Amino acid sequence: MPVAATPTTESPKIGRPRSAEADAAITQATIDLLATAGYAHLTMSGVAAGAGVSTATLYRRWSSKLELVVDVLGARADERPVPDTGSLAGDCRAFVANLVDAARTTPVAPIMAGLVGEIGRNPELATALRTNLIGPRRAAFAEMLARAATRGELRPGLDVDLVVDMLSGPIYHRLLITGGPVTPRVAGELADLVLEAIAR
Repeated sequence: MPVAATPTTESPKIGRPRSAEADAAITQATIDLLATAGYAHLTMSGVAAGAGVSTATLYRRWSSKLELVVDVLGARADERPVPDTGSLAGDCRAFVANLVDAARTTPVAPIMAGLVGEIGRNPELATALRTNLIGPRRAAFAEMLARAATRGELRPGLDVDLVVDMLSGPIYHRLLITGGPVTPRVAGELADLVLEAIAR
């Protein structure tokens, strides 16, 4: 069954209005279980118990845990949009700073580790994440670089996908592989290195 990027907003609003407090509790319970149990062991009943709501409440909003997880992660990503500071340097520094801040304030590493491992075994999850989360995020980054190119700040002929890998890859490598420090200083140095390679 295809997974909508924002399944809850596409459904007709019937019955009682949604509770912002319940939404926040469901989001937090989902994030907590992704970090501690991983996607494979996350259940709708577990999320309901953690959020203090009924499973019926969850199923009125999401038809499956896949839809729930995609919706929750998408909402979290939307809290940190791809920057538009007016300059390539500002955008790149803000982009990496956002990654580092997220890593320092939320359990990014265990969530990512669980999802990366599960993607290799779960084609449905892989498709849903790439279609609804990763793809749109990378498209927004491509628009960021297109704005820089229009301003004459970008070297011509760059591979956009490679540039976003250069900016985000080292952060995730430290989080998931080496365990190296992920700090604002690292963010600034990484952005400067990438800017040296891509700026006109």
